[in-house]
Amino acid sequence: MKPPALIAIDLDGTLIGPALVIDERNRVAIERAVSLGSTICLASGRMFLAVRPFATALRLPGPMIVLNGAAVHDAASGARLCAMPMQPSVALQAYDLLKAAGFHLQLYFGDALYLDELDDFARAYLALSRVEPVVVDDLRPLLDGSPPGDVGPLKLLAVNTPARVAEYIPKVASCLGDAALVFKSQANFLEVTDPGANKGAALEWIARSRGLSIGDVAAIGDSDNDVPMLQAAGHSFAVANATPAARAAAQRVVASQEKYGVAEALDLLTNGQAVA
Repeated sequence: MKPPALIAIDLDGTLIGPALVIDERNRVAIERAVSLGSTICLASGRMFLAVRPFATALRLPGPMIVLNGAAVHDAASGARLCAMPMQPSVALQAYDLLKAAGFHLQLYFGDALYLDELDDFARAYLALSRVEPVVVDDLRPLLDGSPPGDVGPLKLLAVNTPARVAEYIPKVASCLGDAALVFKSQANFLEVTDPGANKGAALEWIARSRGLSIGDVAAIGDSDNDVPMLQAAGHSFAVANATPAARAAAQRVVASQEKYGVAEALDLLTNGQAVA
């Protein structure tokens, strides 16, 4: 039995851990799935430049979901295939609320990361993402003036302690209503995107562009931001270290990231043992 034609794999916490290394067992399982005809799509909250090195290391030339579904890029050419930017006024409202609350804030336009200070939160994020930011004096004019690049704000990332993130997610969500998605991607990351921008919508867009049905699509993830793609896929897996929301959304729970959960899920898919 052939595995699903399209398999989306989250990066941080699912495929890689804090060391940012792809384990050999997972690499071999990905190579086997590709050899059997699957397209492997990395799906991450990271920007394209931060995801592409992993796709290159795995020799994956196809589509990549980045910025939590706000954009889809082609790994080989770098071309942006689709984008779902926020309304600047909505991003500005979120920015003002979170800035007043003392969050470290980052804005994403196109495939560039904009900062207005290099504090400890920023340095930790840059070490994780391995990208060079654009540092400006003030982020706010990017939202109430002329935005950089050819597309509006794709994502706002607010960084603080896990307790502050948990406290402010419902506050920001209540303030913005249906005009934005507000969610946690990691314990200390609060993210804001357009309501139509999530990993599930991006995965569905890729599937439609390839003429695939839901049964031809699988997803593997670990966090709250993976829930939409776990719900959208015909076959879905959460690694054992996943958040309660991700575990509830998945059809099956496999081993943790550090115990090669991706390889376990891919073995089930390539052996035809996945939950239908």
